[in-house]
Amino acid sequence: MFTGRKLPLTLAFVVLIGLAFGVSCKGFFVDPVLTTVTVGPSDQNVEVNDTLQMSARGTYDDGSTKNITGTVAWSSSDTDVASIGKGGLVTGVSAPGSSTITASLDTITGTATVNVVLTGVTAITVSPKTAVAHPGNTVDFTAKATIPGDTVDITSVATWTTSDTTNTSFDTGSNPAVLNIDSAAPNETVTVTVTYTVNSTTFKDTATVTIQ
Repeated sequence: MFTGRKLPLTLAFVVLIGLAFGVSCKGFFVDPVLTTVTVGPSDQNVEVNDTLQMSARGTYDDGSTKNITGTVAWSSSDTDVASIGKGGLVTGVSAPGSSTITASLDTITGTATVNVVLTGVTAITVSPKTAVAHPGNTVDFTAKATIPGDTVDITSVATWTTSDTTNTSFDTGSNPAVLNIDSAAPNETVTVTVTYTVNSTTFKDTATVTIQ
């Protein structure tokens, strides 16, 4: 006599169990969370005007890994040294040096260093070769390296020195390199020397500044 009442109760119980199981199972289908991004290759050399393909690999909280090279946002810390495209292709730009390459996805980032180098350097040239200045003035200099079929600006990475370190000094690491002349500098001719070392070979050129 209770069979008719037991069936609806049984169905209701099954439905409740199914709902509870469905809710509890959601935890098994949550997408893994990205924890780290690894960028490579690191500390690699790329020649000026040449390219280097970077890659990014994501590690997730469930221990899995995935190639995310085409998904991350790429950037270069110094686009005067190295530029990078959407797919992670680095191009060595005209100024040699080092740049930090960053791959970002959501709030997670990874980095690697790329060194842009020159090969086939045959000489360097300073400009201007001569200059006239007064005490308290500044003189701007640039330097270029000659490579087969081209010249490359090396002003910001070359080493600049002056023959009179008492009355003149250089602001370097920028373009142009700036020679500062003290307001009390005497009438004299100062020799400016620029040097650049590549592949264990040092190249040098000189210029003169007449202070009067």
